[in-house]
Amino acid sequence: MNKHVQVYSTKDTLDGQSAWNGIKKSKLELLAENTNPGISNLAYWIQIPIFNDSQQSEFYLEVDYPQLDYLQLYDVKRNSAYLLYETGDRFEFNTRPVQYRNFVFPVKLERGDSIILLLNVDKRKSAARFPLTLYTNSSFWKMYNQETIFYGFCFGFLVLVVLLSIIVGLKLRMTIFIWYSLYVLTFGLRCFAKLGYGYQFITSEDPELNTHFFPFTTQLAMIFLIMYIQRYFDTKQTMPRFNQIMNFLLVLFVISSIVWLIFPAFMVSAAPVLISMRYVIVISIIVFAYMSAENYMRINAFSSRIFLIGYSVFFLGVFSQILMEYGIIERSLVPGDPLFAGFFIEVGVLSYAMLTILVDIIKERNRLTIINVQLKNLVHKLKQESLEDESPYVVLKSKAVVDPHKIRYIQSDDHYLEFYLSDKNRPEVDRNNLSAILEILPARFVQIHRSTIVNLEYVRTIYGSYLLLKDGEELKLSRTYKSNLEERLAK
Repeated sequence: MNKHVQVYSTKDTLDGQSAWNGIKKSKLELLAENTNPGISNLAYWIQIPIFNDSQQSEFYLEVDYPQLDYLQLYDVKRNSAYLLYETGDRFEFNTRPVQYRNFVFPVKLERGDSIILLLNVDKRKSAARFPLTLYTNSSFWKMYNQETIFYGFCFGFLVLVVLLSIIVGLKLRMTIFIWYSLYVLTFGLRCFAKLGYGYQFITSEDPELNTHFFPFTTQLAMIFLIMYIQRYFDTKQTMPRFNQIMNFLLVLFVISSIVWLIFPAFMVSAAPVLISMRYVIVISIIVFAYMSAENYMRINAFSSRIFLIGYSVFFLGVFSQILMEYGIIERSLVPGDPLFAGFFIEVGVLSYAMLTILVDIIKERNRLTIINVQLKNLVHKLKQESLEDESPYVVLKSKAVVDPHKIRYIQSDDHYLEFYLSDKNRPEVDRNNLSAILEILPARFVQIHRSTIVNLEYVRTIYGSYLLLKDGEELKLSRTYKSNLEERLAK
């Protein structure tokens, strides 16, 4: 309907009759923008002329932006404005003329008749949009049913992703799956609220809570997104300095969230400034994500490319949303909600990436299970061999006599070796080197690092780049010696 309407603005909040008088006397400012004025602090009056040349008599006028504070629809007859409906997200949801996520007004008009409607839209200190669509009775309910099925499928998929990610994260004790699930959950709730479903199904009886629900879930989503990216690309190890910058942004988000909970009215009054600041931070997160992916390319090109594909689609949705909120592009030029579409595709792509991570983890755990079984068999074999042909003791250069069974592990410290024994709190020190001592030790002693030899009798298990001893102590396993150890276990 927007190409058929005229839009006026006022700094003050007026009643319908005063606004109509101002329009007739050309005292209200006529705007060129008929759909999306962007972020402002004005009230808007939309003059809507309708002539019915169809066979229908029942229509629905939809305003496709559920975050509007106040809406009043007037019927203008003989230069008098009569109030038909009053609604907005500052009213309880059940006061809406049609129980729908967007604002919808029933309009009755017989064939051949005409009418002038005057719609007041009042939303201060934030983005205002009012894309208008006039439906026939049948086309509206057809759209309603199709939309319900579509969004039901979309949000059902998001719920499934959240639940599975939480289960996997708790089962494997891996925080990357937890942060991913919380990111999908909070941003999914943000989209749920943005589309108007949040007020319809969650905060319908509390307009004040509804005012904060949409932006607050957005803020929480940014927190979990940063934490997810940090774990996905292991930025603490791969990009330590940049990781500190992101930690600083995390602290800002957490502090502002606490302030939000304590002083909600202040956050509403400062909304225009905070929205601009939030966009700056969002751009910073986008830069951080792309830099992390580019840096991680040399470590895991596949994971980086998958992330870049999903996140680029999401970024396109974010960018389109920002342009819409500032009135740079018309809402009518963008089908559906671009941010939700970008987010939904992003979740699909990133879920595939998380699935590949899960598959790799399962493969690695199965491989380590086999290695640990082989390790146990080798330890048993070495014990048997040591009982048959092992020398009862080892004589060090310091003339100290050491029982090999009591040596847990040996570590090199420059030109000296430290023998960690099971019956002593302090190590036995001898001037020697690992290669020389390894020649006189029994076969159960294996080098696992350039500075470490371990007695396999004291090894409990191997995982990743570490060996866990039976007393709970961990020894680092070098990648170079890990392959040799695995070959030995395979034999």
